[in-house]
Parts: sequence; C-alpha cells; structure tokens
Amino acid sequence: MKQKKCRTTGRQKKIIGIATSLLLILCIFAGYFYLRYAEGYRTFHAPEHEEGAAKGNPSGSHAGHYEELPVRDGYVVGIDTSPLYHDGSLYLHVANRKDNTVWLMAQVYKEEEQIAKTGIFYPDEYVKKIPCSQKLSAGDKLLIRVLAYEPDTYHSEGVAQISTTVAGE
Repeated sequence: MKQKKCRTTGRQKKIIGIATSLLLILCIFAGYFYLRYAEGYRTFHAPEHEEGAAKGNPSGSHAGHYEELPVRDGYVVGIDTSPLYHDGSLYLHVANRKDNTVWLMAQVYKEEEQIAKTGIFYPDEYVKKIPCSQKLSAGDKLLIRVLAYEPDTYHSEGVAQISTTVAGE
C-alpha cells in the first residue's frame, strides 16, 4: 500500500500559523489573569494584633464564671464560660496565660454565623470584651473558638471550642 504525501498549501500554513499564534496569546492572557487575580487566594494575610488587648489577667468577670481551661495541645485558655452581652459587646474575658508559648485569637459563632472575633493577643494579654455584629439575648447559644498560632509563623497550634450561653445581667 502506497502512502500519500501530505502537502499543505500556503493558505493552510497561514491559517495554522494564525491559529497557533492566537492560542499562544490566549494562554499568555490566561496565565496573566491567573497570576494577577488568583494571587490573593494564595497570599496569607496575618491577623492584626487586638487593639483591646490588655496586659495581665482579667478581673471583674461576673459571678466567678472565669475558668482556665487546659487544651490538649499544651496551652491554657482563660475564658468567662458564661459571658454577658451589654451595649453591643460580649464580655468574654478571654486570656492568654503568661506561660503559654502561643498567640491566641477568639471567634464567636451564633447558629454557625460568625458574629464576633478578636485580633491576635500574645501571652500575658487578655481581651475583656468583643464587639458583636448581632444583638444577643440571655440564653442565646454560642460557640466560641479559640485559635492558637505558633508565634511569627502563624502555623496552627490547635483550636479550643467551647459551647456556652449568654448570661442574664
């Protein structure tokens, strides 16, 4: 069986050249847009330090509901386990003990929606109150997540989750 020689005409070569060039330009644009707009998804933005953080341990927690809870990852979280809501803020009294080697950040959820969060606070600091995006009432169920980070690297050192309810005044 004899094979035919494949011959392309000048017109066909021109069409193949234009199509290849357009495909190359399309790939360049797709790569540019990926790098330009997908960059934000790959870039880590470190949380800011909590402006309301104070040195030491909290005082003035109501009715003795402040507890220091050991976390199995080797650090201790101090927190008011029955927080008050007053004037748009949740009085959580969340503390990072002096002997902890992690940075902490607290997040508050109501029915799976985040309603409040702190910035990072360092060992020997605490946050008395956290502004909330929703009005709360006594008896509202909350989930408090306290995230721990390795200093300077922000690698996760674990999460403590505490289910609680808002206390009445």
